[in-house]
Amino acid sequence: MKMTLYFIRHGETDNNVKHRFIGRTDMPLNERGIEQAQCVGRAMSGIRLDALYTSPYQRAVMTAEQICSGRDLQMVKDPGLCEIDCGDWDGLGREEIEERWPGMIELWQHQPDKLEMPNGETFQQVQDRAFRTFLNIVEKERGKAVAVTSHMLTIQLILARMLNIPIRDVWKMRRLDNASITELAIYDGGEFEIIRWGDDRHLPDHLKNTFVKIAGFIEKSYTETYHTSNLVGRHKYLNR
Repeated sequence: MKMTLYFIRHGETDNNVKHRFIGRTDMPLNERGIEQAQCVGRAMSGIRLDALYTSPYQRAVMTAEQICSGRDLQMVKDPGLCEIDCGDWDGLGREEIEERWPGMIELWQHQPDKLEMPNGETFQQVQDRAFRTFLNIVEKERGKAVAVTSHMLTIQLILARMLNIPIRDVWKMRRLDNASITELAIYDGGEFEIIRWGDDRHLPDHLKNTFVKIAGFIEKSYTETYHTSNLVGRHKYLNR
């Protein structure tokens, strides 16, 4: 039995543009983000969906609403799909964080597995609760077509666990831009197949970014250790 799952990153917010940490700040989409979400809605309109799960934050819900538009589909808000809790970093930029906590922003960028943001979550904690949520969705929606609207790091940490990629390398995977679609086929027995990863072909050029907007750093080029082309095909993930 095959399940089709679409991971969709929310549209753009003002803090995305400013590269500020947004985490659990409940920020809505900006004007450009609304346009991106509308494009996702149109791209998904011809695809059968049996269920839709979303992070409860406005930016994800506003994106999910565009996907639900015109469908008899109930949106399920699940806190397990929330973005990382940035704690005291929420709303701050790189320079402010470096001034208050010297050296820690470098861990975010280069050694995220060692990072403990003050009063926030670790990457491991995010991965554990997000992956549990993923497994619950797979179990509940077996054989169905499901959309999940969430956040870049949350989605990438789920995919990293599925692909047995260490947390330290999460930024070396192909990064998921705003309003991109990642499609998986999930089979009984813990096998899955990547159909498309970070697909943004549904966005017109003026809504695409020349680089992915990540809190804390602007990096227009990076080492993509885990090339999407090498990840195509069937894989086995552990149900834990």
